[in-house]
Amino acid sequence: MFNLSSTNRHASHIAAIDLGSNSFHMIVAQWDNGQLNLLDRLREPVRMGFGLQEDGGLSDDARDRALACLERFGECLRAYPSRSVRIVGTKTLRSINDSRQFLIEAEKRLGHPVEIISGDEEARLIYIGVAHDIAPDGDNRIVMDIGGGSTEVIIGKGMQPILKESLNMGCIAITKKFFSEGKVTEKSVTKALIACLQELQPVKDEFLQSGWSQVLGASGSIKAVAKVCQANGWSDGTITLESLEKIISLYLQHGKLDAQIDGLSDDRKPVFLGGVIVLSALFDALELKQMVAAEWALREGLLFDQKGRLENHDIRQASVDALAARFHVNMEKAIAVEKTALGLLQQVAAGWHLTADDANKLLGWAARLYLVGLDIAHNDYHKHSAYIVQNVDLAGCSRAEQTQLAALVLAHRKRFPAKNFPLDNTNLVRLAILLRLAAICHRGRIKDGLPALKLKCDGKKITLHVPGKWIETHPLTQADLETEQRYLSDIDYELLLIAD
Repeated sequence: MFNLSSTNRHASHIAAIDLGSNSFHMIVAQWDNGQLNLLDRLREPVRMGFGLQEDGGLSDDARDRALACLERFGECLRAYPSRSVRIVGTKTLRSINDSRQFLIEAEKRLGHPVEIISGDEEARLIYIGVAHDIAPDGDNRIVMDIGGGSTEVIIGKGMQPILKESLNMGCIAITKKFFSEGKVTEKSVTKALIACLQELQPVKDEFLQSGWSQVLGASGSIKAVAKVCQANGWSDGTITLESLEKIISLYLQHGKLDAQIDGLSDDRKPVFLGGVIVLSALFDALELKQMVAAEWALREGLLFDQKGRLENHDIRQASVDALAARFHVNMEKAIAVEKTALGLLQQVAAGWHLTADDANKLLGWAARLYLVGLDIAHNDYHKHSAYIVQNVDLAGCSRAEQTQLAALVLAHRKRFPAKNFPLDNTNLVRLAILLRLAAICHRGRIKDGLPALKLKCDGKKITLHVPGKWIETHPLTQADLETEQRYLSDIDYELLLIAD
């Protein structure tokens, strides 16, 4: 989520935290001559996914375990500037009915905000991490990551993912559903395998048609399987369907989840079979012969993505521009509105305590996207625009970022949507006002461009200075600005218009 009022500065150290359904991970790294040097790793098997209840709530025990872990992580992170830290939540946090209170408590302990990312964004970051760990060979490769609550399957080429899916099956999810009492039977294993195959059925053909020459796995479950294969002398760590069948056979012979298996750590035992079953279904459905485990995945992908943001190679900008092109936005007009909105922001950023970098990006992207709904219908197009921005896949953006963008787009015209806008987010309200003013000034086609506009702010009092001769020759703009005075008064803002 954008922090529109905090101070950001570059730091040589960067950190990434992955709040997964099974484990919480933190890594700290430093960039040295273009190379990523890992300085520290922390992992705690919080098993938050076990606390996800059927009604979408999170059990008190799971919440307490999670927050206690974040308190410990926070000791390492509080001194870091916000631009150097990225923290993401995945499947369990996506599934909680109301995660706001948890996120507030998490931020208190970490000293930094937590983003909840979509399954698609999770898949993208996983691929980036794996691609930087094992160099691409020039052909398609398939990458799989089995988490606690979901499994991501990605086909990519080089450093770019091509096809991504996030599936509702993971080592904790399968364990909870089919082995909750700790018993392992032929019947329970068969039911679990069938459930995973059913989850794969709608997507497997598209993956098989795409094809690949290399099969890579990431995550704790897959790395644990590789270690078991090596420890038992079945392979050098390469995973095959035969090795997965041997592991399942060991569980069936023992009859319980607590089976002693060479190479398996104690903290992985409670969820290992669930991960093995998911992996077996992937091998079956996608007709895999063997798989190599990669060391890097989501967390490392976060670090590389964060490095890109720090160096102004932000995938979010490319995603915004691609969406605008997809919906045939008039970019000449959008860029003109963006320029005016950012010019107004520059004049009031200090008075409104808006951080220039974050506010510039959010406002600029909203200006480029507010017209996407016109591709559907002109009537109430701002509502179509907001729906698209909220629900489309914007690579690099968290759910909260897309929600903020959608809110700005929705609020750019007509009456301020008080019922569907977070009015308690003062900074977002003020960015919406700037976008509204910029859009009004560019509502018609102004051949000679806009004259210099001067904007001053004093809390909720806004003064817009416009050249007198210019406003006289643009009566429609004047009428729209006068209407805007009434609209802003609805949310207790006063707009004064002064013709100089």
